[in-house]
Formats: sequence, C-alpha cells, structure tokens
Amino acid sequence: MFERYLSALQYTGNQPINIDDLKEFRSLVSWLEDQKIRHYTIENREDLKQIGSVDVWEAAYEKYKTDVGLPYELVTRQEQLTWLLLHAIRLEYSDNVDTYRPLSGAKKIEEQKKSNAPEVKSTNPFDSLDFTNAQFAEGARKLADRLGIAYHPDHLVSLRAAGRVIHDCLNKEALKEPLITGQPIAFGVENRSTAEQAHNGVERDLEKATQILRLLQIRNMRSMQTTINETIVAVQNVTADPKTDSALGKVGV
Repeated sequence: MFERYLSALQYTGNQPINIDDLKEFRSLVSWLEDQKIRHYTIENREDLKQIGSVDVWEAAYEKYKTDVGLPYELVTRQEQLTWLLLHAIRLEYSDNVDTYRPLSGAKKIEEQKKSNAPEVKSTNPFDSLDFTNAQFAEGARKLADRLGIAYHPDHLVSLRAAGRVIHDCLNKEALKEPLITGQPIAFGVENRSTAEQAHNGVERDLEKATQILRLLQIRNMRSMQTTINETIVAVQNVTADPKTDSALGKVGV
C-alpha cells in the first residue's frame, strides 16, 4: 500500500508495512521524523523513539500530530501514515529541488527508451544531408524551375512538388511514351482548310490563339522530356556508385 512512498523516501526497513502491528507503525513514524521530516530537534525526538513504552510513545505521538500539523480529520492509522509519508516527500523535494526539478515521468520514460533501443547507424547518404542549407535550398529551387514548377518561398514544398512530378513522369508507363519528333509549326503559317478560311475574323483569331497554345504545349513537353532524361542519368550515376549504394559496396569508403 505504501511501497511507492517508501521507495521515494529510500526506506530500507521491512516491507510491506503492517500498520496493524503497533511496533512497525511506531517504528516507521519514528524513522520519518528522525530521517525525513525533522520537525523536532534531536533532543526532542527521544520520546518518539521509545517504541517499547506504550504510554510514553502514545503521548509523544499525540503531541507530535498537533505540532507537525496533521489534520485532525484523519483518525485512522492508514490516513495518518499516508499524510506523514506525503509530507515527508514534500520536504524531501523542497530540500533537493534543483536535483528533482529536471526530472519528470515523461523524461524518465524517454531515457528508458533510449537506453533500451539499439543504436542504428544509417548507411543512406541522404540521411546526412542538411535540408536547411542555403546551397541545398538553391538546388531544390533550380530543380523545380527546370521542371516548370511555380516558385514557392519554402524550398521543401518545391522539392516535394518536384519529387511528385518525377514520380509521375518517370514511371514505367510514362517512359514507354515515344519522344515527340518533327519540326515545330512556324508562326503565321496558314494551315487551315478551305472551310476554315471562310470563318469570320473572330474565329480566325481564335484559331490562331489555339495554334499558339498548342505550340507552347509542345515546347513545354519537349523541355520536360529533356529534364526527365537528365534526371534519370543523374540518379543512375548516384545509384551506380558503390559509395552511395550499400548494395554495391561499403558506403562512404
């Protein structure tokens, strides 16, 4: 019942405590006052140490309860001993506040996890990258720019977007698509049927705008394909190097 309190107070006597045994009860109360609470001076603690003398000890205990401030509502031995133990713990903490202040249950659990968890050394070279480095941020923005991704103030957002584009465009199905070949259509060249030439001025302007958009799309697709090819080569160079691929040799050697 009192094991946790006694452990906190570093009690080395017999446990568990049997409060129905008057000798054990008196002995523990005497120990608390003498070692932890220390409300009395050393000379005034003598009566509480007279465990074998019932009358002397009981009289001393009644006076002690009043002097130490034990609430009068607590009448059973269990209630009184619980209060004395908690009072002793409070005093122990106040005497060593600088020692106990940094400690908490959460911190203790965290320390236990760290001590129990095996230390794992990563062989992935990307784990050692500093993602907040200015050069890394600039490289991420340049990659996003080459992939046609809109500028974002957070380079990590741009990097995630670039990764998504590469993931979607470098899959097996995308790589099977043939490269776009042929010459681009020159601006201003009429390439319409006779029926189209009969359209009014507004329709002709709309058709020309459509052609321009198609040309721009073709140019963007070619630029995208070039960037993808360059990225494939760069990734292959990294994965084919024994220094960056643990499957090919010892990383970092």
